[in-house]
Amino acid sequence: MVKKTIAIVLVTLLAMTTFFSCSGQGDETAAADIPAYDPEKEYTVSIGAYGDLERAYMAVMETDDFKRTFPNVTVEFQTADFGGHHSRLTTVIAAGEATNDIEALEVGYIAKFVEGGGLTDLSAEPFNGFEVGDEIVEFAMSNATTEEGALVAMPVDIAPAVLFYRQSLVDEAGISLENLASWDEFIEKGKELTVDRDGDGTIDQYAIPNANEVAMTPLNGGKGGWFDEDDRPLQPKEKFITALNVVRRIREAGIDGDLTAWTGPWTQSFADGTVAATVNGAWFGGALKTWIATDLAGDWRATRLPGNTLAALGGTYLTIPENVSDEQKAVAWEVITYLTTNGNAQITTFETIDAYPALTAVYDDPIMDEPVDYFGGQKVRQLYAEIARDIPNAAVSEYDAAVLSIFSNAITDVLVNDVGTEDAYQNAVNSVLAIAD
Repeated sequence: MVKKTIAIVLVTLLAMTTFFSCSGQGDETAAADIPAYDPEKEYTVSIGAYGDLERAYMAVMETDDFKRTFPNVTVEFQTADFGGHHSRLTTVIAAGEATNDIEALEVGYIAKFVEGGGLTDLSAEPFNGFEVGDEIVEFAMSNATTEEGALVAMPVDIAPAVLFYRQSLVDEAGISLENLASWDEFIEKGKELTVDRDGDGTIDQYAIPNANEVAMTPLNGGKGGWFDEDDRPLQPKEKFITALNVVRRIREAGIDGDLTAWTGPWTQSFADGTVAATVNGAWFGGALKTWIATDLAGDWRATRLPGNTLAALGGTYLTIPENVSDEQKAVAWEVITYLTTNGNAQITTFETIDAYPALTAVYDDPIMDEPVDYFGGQKVRQLYAEIARDIPNAAVSEYDAAVLSIFSNAITDVLVNDVGTEDAYQNAVNSVLAIAD
């Protein structure tokens, strides 16, 4: 496939900013020439973070283990909100400007850089990232690997997708959402959850907030897998048609509230009973517990997606931009290695912000087998681990962010513009071929 450089404005639920295809600017020194980390030398390392990551990593750095390991390292943070952080990083890397020594990336942004350049290849000497990360869940490592085998980021947390639901509302409906064989079965159960609670003739309780929230789950979360091994886009066709049909059937069944994510009504819906269930990554359980639905402890549950669909919906990766100096790359790698492969760091991050560990070595830690009071004593962490181990790998490319935007438009066409799934699919294929042929 002949590849073109593209610049396209991406409009998604995450408000992704202008995309620049990057071209490996900055330090040209071979990775093998990077000086070794010196434990006797004083270092200051800067980390670009978003959301609650600074709070989590500061908690790690306040542990005795980290202080013993890095008594010579001072860490500074540049933290912004989700959109602001990724917008800054996209811009400075494209322009070859200064970055932090370590930059965090949400998984949805990895593809933007995975082939476009601007990030250090962590598979090369002296990093040997694949060997260092051999106990990190495989699909997450795959998401950070280029077609040529370069590793441009290290996974620190992941988000296995599950169906969260309120037990009391499910019980009132006289149904179960456990072990659903298919999305069609979910739709039938969802009809029982979609009711007029106050009897005024208007539906005021829905199965889920919005049909579009399930769109990416049949597609491995939409992280990679947009091209087959012959570089054909949106193949095999049936996989993508299935995704479009699922959201269409949910909307036609009238079981979603058509709520826009992260708006006030959407957030409130989880606490006031407007919705009975939702599809999201494991991290959302922490959001429910800590600020969205704090008064509903013991009522929420989590289960596998219908048909045991396997996907990840979120996750954080740590990178070293290419223009970081060689000396700083050495210490940055030591810090990244600790945050991503040290059990103490992974558990501390998880306990602080509910970011589920990417390191499989901690899945057998006693904390992962503890019942969680917020989920009615359910051992949800073991559920997340079981799903994480089975999520399939998916190849990524520099076109993934653009294709995600195109396919999101296809979903909108199906849900809003009454376009047939076959036509929406073919329109999406044609749009992808227009930028990658």
